[in-house]
Amino acid sequence: MSLPVPYLSARTLTVVKKIDTSGAPRVVNLGLNESWLGAAPGVVEAIREAAPQVYRYADPGCGTMRAAIGRQFNLDPARIVCGNGSEELLDAVGRVYARAGDEILFPAYSFLQFAIVAYRLGAKAVEAPLGPQFSVDVDALLAAVTPATRVIFLANPNNPTGSVVPMDEVARLARELPSHIVLVLDAAYAEYVDPAEAVATFEIADRHPNVIVTRTFSKAYGLASARAGWAYAHPEVVAALNNVRGIGNVNGLAQVAATVAVGEQDFIQHVRARTAEERDYLEGQLRTLGFEISPSAANFAFVRLPGASEGWAQATVARLAKQGFIIRSNEDYGLPEWLRISIADRADLDEMLALLRVEARAANGEQLAAGA
Repeated sequence: MSLPVPYLSARTLTVVKKIDTSGAPRVVNLGLNESWLGAAPGVVEAIREAAPQVYRYADPGCGTMRAAIGRQFNLDPARIVCGNGSEELLDAVGRVYARAGDEILFPAYSFLQFAIVAYRLGAKAVEAPLGPQFSVDVDALLAAVTPATRVIFLANPNNPTGSVVPMDEVARLARELPSHIVLVLDAAYAEYVDPAEAVATFEIADRHPNVIVTRTFSKAYGLASARAGWAYAHPEVVAALNNVRGIGNVNGLAQVAATVAVGEQDFIQHVRARTAEERDYLEGQLRTLGFEISPSAANFAFVRLPGASEGWAQATVARLAKQGFIIRSNEDYGLPEWLRISIADRADLDEMLALLRVEARAANGEQLAAGA
């Protein structure tokens, strides 16, 4: 008996990694870059108040949510499109502007979703080489453009490396890129950097009709489970994205949550400051354990242990998971030696660091004294 044949193989790229935490007394997930500071004030209450209306369809145009975003960032709501997280909008960009045989370009070691978008379309995922310390080389990115290039994705700050592209270089990329190529500025971690950079990103989109800015409520706003994101773009681009996004793609409770959250910028300032404080602490402690640190501007640290044996990072992730701490190894990004560790509460970080201290010393062949 013959079976349906998928046009994609059964084994595909995924941002979701299975990990065994069986036997752990509790689980602290430091592998998904969730905000340990929780949702913005008023969000849970707003969801609770809206819950009795869950039997009704939500506004498919996200009018109230778009208006709130527009007010907060001084943007025209008509140039905003909302999505089931920004991931849906990245996928929509690919479906609108690329086809099988086209090229989707991005810097090496970028957010895995960029390659997944190309894979889903049968397009070719092309990686441009980086500069030192995972820095984006705009000249290399421009040099990688070919007649087949249709979309460029640029995450700023980037996941998983945490690196940041200076805004003058982002502006130069937009300025020198051929105008028929779509440039997506994925700003999922924008809340963790200077707010002026977000303003500058929107201004770039205002100057260049081929630029799309994507944002999410999943990180600093603490709405990861709600799945709410948005994009800002030229009106014709917004119309095209609206044609391919899901009908009712942002559920009603998520719209309510995002509408409340976006107005809580004092909370976001607090999240930014606290995250930077705990990130500095975590990176400092990891340095004392012998880890190499890649400078990160996001809510995670990106590190490796020089001299560790092949497979050490993956084995360490597995052993920590059994003890209740999930961190992420990055072999799927082509960086098998590197670990990504989300920022968290100080007590949780200290407990995780104690486990990593044992692993690092063992990797270096040190004998631990009892209780060390």
